[in-house]
Amino acid sequence: MGHADDKPYNRYRAARVRRPRTDAPGQPAAPPRRAADSRPRPAADGRERDVASGRERSAGRSERSAADGRGGGGAANGARATRSRDEPASVYRTDRRGHSRSDRAERAAARPSRTRRRFRWWYLLAIPLALAIAFGVWAFLGYSTFNKAVAGSNRHVAKTTRAALTDPHGSVLGGPTTLLLLGSDQRGRGPARSDSILLMRFDPRTHTVSQLSIPRDTLVTVPGYGQMKINAAYFWGGAALAVKVISSFIGVPVNHVMVVNFHGFPALIDSVGGVVINVPSDITSWYSGNTTVHFKKGPQLMNGKRALIYSRVRHSDSDFMRMGRQQQVVQALEAKIARPGNLFRLPAIGAQFMKDASTDLSTNQIIELSYLDWRAKGARQFKAVLQGTPQMIGGSDYVVVDQAVKARTVQRFLSH
Repeated sequence: MGHADDKPYNRYRAARVRRPRTDAPGQPAAPPRRAADSRPRPAADGRERDVASGRERSAGRSERSAADGRGGGGAANGARATRSRDEPASVYRTDRRGHSRSDRAERAAARPSRTRRRFRWWYLLAIPLALAIAFGVWAFLGYSTFNKAVAGSNRHVAKTTRAALTDPHGSVLGGPTTLLLLGSDQRGRGPARSDSILLMRFDPRTHTVSQLSIPRDTLVTVPGYGQMKINAAYFWGGAALAVKVISSFIGVPVNHVMVVNFHGFPALIDSVGGVVINVPSDITSWYSGNTTVHFKKGPQLMNGKRALIYSRVRHSDSDFMRMGRQQQVVQALEAKIARPGNLFRLPAIGAQFMKDASTDLSTNQIIELSYLDWRAKGARQFKAVLQGTPQMIGGSDYVVVDQAVKARTVQRFLSH
């Protein structure tokens, strides 16, 4: 056997180190190996290195085979021997598989996921779509609620009142529109007088809103009744006669009319949380019911009932000052309604207001007028009170308006 071990083939087998196969499909072919050098090299103990190595390995295999046969565990020991002999190749393959898996994981993490990107796009598109649907539902329900309240208000307008109006069916966005706003103090079923008279002119071309207050004690001629206070026209002929008298006295055609009952005014103010009024000076005045009211100078939050009292008291100064307070309350109410917090409550607020109002305006016309009023801010709003001279005639207080003063005031009202 010793001579057999010295054959070149056995020496090559003994010195060979197991390497992984490179002829597997998909792998590049390994470069050709050089033949093992069979030339003897001197070793430290004087023996030839290749021959000694071959002998030692052959002897080791023989001893392990004999030991395996004696122990009865030849198969298991043979497998362990094979793993021990193949350890360099196994380590190489293990490292290679580990690197291959880690590389694939890194490439998968770096490669963008088409499914995830598509989900993100749908998620981003779903948010505005959901908001648009919610807004559409809210707008539809709000419009339906407000439209129902306006329809009920339209039924309270008599045919004679509609006949007294000038071109009430035209669009308010097509040209200037004049609205007559009457504040009624009606109690019960008896006739009422117009406690406040306000003309509002909306001009969509200049985006301006003009307001002209007319004192309720202004001396006018009422057809069929003679000379009397201007608020008596509503008492004798309702809104129809009031429209004719006021339009003839001012010289301005009235396109639309709205009558508001003051008894529903406090509920409207309370629905928006009250209004902030800047009182210009201290006021102490007698009020209906033999009561005395006090208002201190400065800004203060008023509920509906107190704001109504503030706009109606006049015994402390004059009717002209009272009309100025009325405009102040209306302006504060508009500012409170226009707050962002009340945006989603606008349909309910409008429905509450229309419960105590009667008008020929349609729902779309009211929305258009509200838009024009919103567009006109600050300097684009003109507010005036028709001035006159207080006089005592037949034991009653009247306000006599000079024709020249009236012409100048009306001209300013129309030019803004």
